[in-house]
Amino acid sequence: MKDSNNNPEDKVIDIDVKKLEKKLLKIVPSVVIGLFILVVLINSIYILDSKENGVVLRFGKIHTTVTEAGPHFKIPLVDQVEKVNVKNIYNMEYGYRTDKAGSESAEAGYSDQPEEATVIVDGANNNASIALIEVIIKYKVSDPAAYLFNVDDVVETLRLALEDSIRTSMQSFTLDEAKTKKELIDAAVRPILQRKMTEYGSGIEIVQVGTQNVQFLPNVEIAYQQKENANQYKNGKQEDAERYYNTIIPKAKGEATQLVEQANAYKAQTIAEANAAVAQFNALYTEYMNNPQILKEKYYIEAMTAFFENNTIVVDSTNDGEIYKFYNFSENNLVKEQISSNPSN
Repeated sequence: MKDSNNNPEDKVIDIDVKKLEKKLLKIVPSVVIGLFILVVLINSIYILDSKENGVVLRFGKIHTTVTEAGPHFKIPLVDQVEKVNVKNIYNMEYGYRTDKAGSESAEAGYSDQPEEATVIVDGANNNASIALIEVIIKYKVSDPAAYLFNVDDVVETLRLALEDSIRTSMQSFTLDEAKTKKELIDAAVRPILQRKMTEYGSGIEIVQVGTQNVQFLPNVEIAYQQKENANQYKNGKQEDAERYYNTIIPKAKGEATQLVEQANAYKAQTIAEANAAVAQFNALYTEYMNNPQILKEKYYIEAMTAFFENNTIVVDSTNDGEIYKFYNFSENNLVKEQISSNPSN
């Protein structure tokens, strides 16, 4: 029998394995070191997009906040980066919840939260009524580090602060303001809510407070509608009165203006006639001063002419007692008519 240890092929195989083991012993450490370096390099770089800020934690404590977009370096195994979206606008609903988002083919679904929505309205005037209010809050992150670590539950803290802000503000509004002027509610609630969240160190900015709906309890709603109907009736009557006023007053003003214009015209005419008469009198007076006898005769003739033109004159101008009537007297026409005679003739 041959000894297997003396087989040349076995010796070749043994030699090749040993060489391979030697090569592996040289390569593996280099590969491990290379992989370690690669992992370290990968963990040393983080990238922020334009919407993000990065809060760098060093040994678990806040080190810095990075706001510039792009790649950044961190110390491997020492630094940890928390990315926060500072551009996104978040919504929080109060007094209701959206159960199903709406689409082109289906309407959105909502559920009421009466335990949140119940508030007191018009409490300042001792005319308090219960109302149900629905509000949506829009906010964004303004301080990423504070947002991450100062408040355990930002949303719940915001909800509690909003509840206190609304219930404090609504008591100063009348029923009409609460029902019809939602912008007043929004303007009153927003600064109070922002101040509270700033005091809590929440790191958020209130972008918008939007009152969606305000409802009264049924009996209050009926009374409110009756009041609204009365107001509408009153407003209708006021509008009728204003239309009548706008019709009558311009007409009266027009007539008054016309009367004033007529009076002014009559005044101007009277003054002109008076001035003309004065001028005529002055002219006659001048003529009289120059020829008083001629002017007297002229006036006498004119006066007698006017007298005879307007009257029928009966004159007894005969010695025998006959009576004559003169009429149609003019400078060139004199009619004499005998109307009676002496009976003795």
